[in-house]
Amino acid sequence: MAVQGAPSRKGAKRGLAAGAIDYLAFYRAGPLERIGIVRRGVSAATAKRIIGDLDIPSGSATRALNVSVSTLNRKSKDDDALARDEGERVLGLARLIGQVKAMVEESGNSAGFDASRWIARWLGEPLPALGGARPLDLMDTMEGQGLVAETLARLQSGAYG
Repeated sequence: MAVQGAPSRKGAKRGLAAGAIDYLAFYRAGPLERIGIVRRGVSAATAKRIIGDLDIPSGSATRALNVSVSTLNRKSKDDDALARDEGERVLGLARLIGQVKAMVEESGNSAGFDASRWIARWLGEPLPALGGARPLDLMDTMEGQGLVAETLARLQSGAYG
């Protein structure tokens, strides 16, 4: 599984616990597999790990994903899963990290490249392709995340060089 970890006591049937996150495998997983992960639930601890892997203040990331820091901390402490919509938005961020990893791998020169750090910087920059909006400001909806992912793909193709 792309987002793995031993399920917790409370989260055993509902969620994924914190553990190694293979962003590239998550990005390459089929839509039905990703939907299954969302439906089973994303543990708050996994969400904290994904957010923590970015080089941006966690408060900025949680605001952008419309996930309350207090809820995230409480559910993590209680070993609970996030609400489905919150988990789905967090996994959208994980998918973007995987998308960048795939892009760099396809370029043939991925040695030493930190996809999490790169995506964190890119998310915070206003982009002409998004009407001057920062990608981070669009991460609170699945439609916005789709637009961000599409913009990232167009960067790879040179469409927004």
